[in-house]
Amino acid sequence: MSFNEKLQKLRKANGLSQEGLADLLDVTRQSVSKWESGTTYPEMDKLLAMCKIFKCSLDDLTNDEISEIKIDEKKKSNIYAFIDSILDFIEETNNLRKSMTRQELMSCIVVMGITAFILLLFRIPFYHVERLFYLTIRSTQNDLFRIGSHIIQFVINCCYWSLFLVIFIYIFRIVYLDNPRYKRKKIIEKEAIEKTEVVVEEKLELVREQKKRTNNIDILFRFLEKVVMFFVKAFICFIILPTLFILFFLCAGLFIYLFLLFKGVFYISILIGVPFAILLILTILEVLINFIIKGKANEKRLMMTFLVSIVGLGSSFGILLLDMSSLTFVDEVPKQASMDTISKTYEMKDDTYFLFWPETEYIVDNTLGIEIKVEVDYYKDYTEVHLPLEINSTFVYHEKSYVLINPKLLSIMIEDLKHRKIYNYGMLNDIHIRIYATEQNIEILKANYEKELDNRKTEDDYYSSEIGNYESRIYDLEQANEELRNQNRELEQEKENLKSSNLDYQNKIDDYKRRLQEIIEE
Repeated sequence: MSFNEKLQKLRKANGLSQEGLADLLDVTRQSVSKWESGTTYPEMDKLLAMCKIFKCSLDDLTNDEISEIKIDEKKKSNIYAFIDSILDFIEETNNLRKSMTRQELMSCIVVMGITAFILLLFRIPFYHVERLFYLTIRSTQNDLFRIGSHIIQFVINCCYWSLFLVIFIYIFRIVYLDNPRYKRKKIIEKEAIEKTEVVVEEKLELVREQKKRTNNIDILFRFLEKVVMFFVKAFICFIILPTLFILFFLCAGLFIYLFLLFKGVFYISILIGVPFAILLILTILEVLINFIIKGKANEKRLMMTFLVSIVGLGSSFGILLLDMSSLTFVDEVPKQASMDTISKTYEMKDDTYFLFWPETEYIVDNTLGIEIKVEVDYYKDYTEVHLPLEINSTFVYHEKSYVLINPKLLSIMIEDLKHRKIYNYGMLNDIHIRIYATEQNIEILKANYEKELDNRKTEDDYYSSEIGNYESRIYDLEQANEELRNQNRELEQEKENLKSSNLDYQNKIDDYKRRLQEIIEE
């Protein structure tokens, strides 16, 4: 094991950060970072000070032939190392803020603000993609399509904000954190501190005393850490469930599109985007599961997979925007659908009325006499309409909407997608009703219809009033029942008190009997 690997392992085993070790050795944190990366090598006095800090020999520390030093180390998973890197980033940012002058700090805020504003401008194409999905799905009457559109909008937002955060942090690190100008300023400040072995020993003694004083507090914090980690893992498990749900629908969508591809519907954006979306979801699932089970993962592979999937999704969404721009929405019934007509003749009665939805069209035909003719126009392959054989006082038709998986509707939609057109398929559920009768009978039908509506409204008001009365009575009975329960509890308490009093009197009587018996015996 090389020196830099040993140094990093010993530092973590002793619970020291790079900043903490640098303070003990009176060097900069960047110096420790260079030692651990193998870029530079410490001086002899620093090596001796490290031996005292880590309680090991100089040979164990510098001899590369010694593969391992016995230490008490808790192995951390890659996700915890990722959390440490986040904390190091926050620490570096805080140190950078301290080392900057007021003018430099204001300049940093302005530059990063402009950077954030520029990155926010790239939200515009993502917003147009979401808007295009919304306008496309809005005409669909099926809730499943609406749910799918919301899922797609959520994925688009996640992709954008993840890309925004990665690029923003990357620019901040290049421009400021890794800028030699600011690193040199901190090095000059640190090198001015006196470097002696005595100072190191005094600091080590202070650290030992502080550890003794805070031992109980550490136990409490470790317990709190376990509690927090439990809730964090529970929350991550809760996140995994919708992620699996999204993965399921993405896989199902991929197979559906492959089916459409064999039918001649070719959209390269979907063919590219769905596999990249599945890759992104699998990467997220791997990170979440590794965090829960504390498994090891290859950070470079995960980061590369994440970036590739983001780039692939961004490209596919751009192509999808072009594909959607070539689609044409026609607010009409598909041309392949044909409307059928069903009709039936009934005898007119004095109390006959019709309750149709949508509104019925009445047409005067004085040649019918006492008969009534009903015609219904509908799309037979997508909607069912049944007319009764006979009519009494009320006439009602039965309508059944088309199901989602209708072979004829599916073939029409596939054919339309080939030609880059989308029709208003919800209109296939429309019907048109016409009633032919004499003028006198039409007036009777309308009057009966209004009368029936009034009767139903009266019934509704009556039942609503009755329901209100019953609810009021139920409330009163519940209140009376609660009062009876309270009285019952009071009576039970009085009963218990009487039992206790009777027991006391019985004890007194037994005591009197015993004394009387003693007097008689004397």
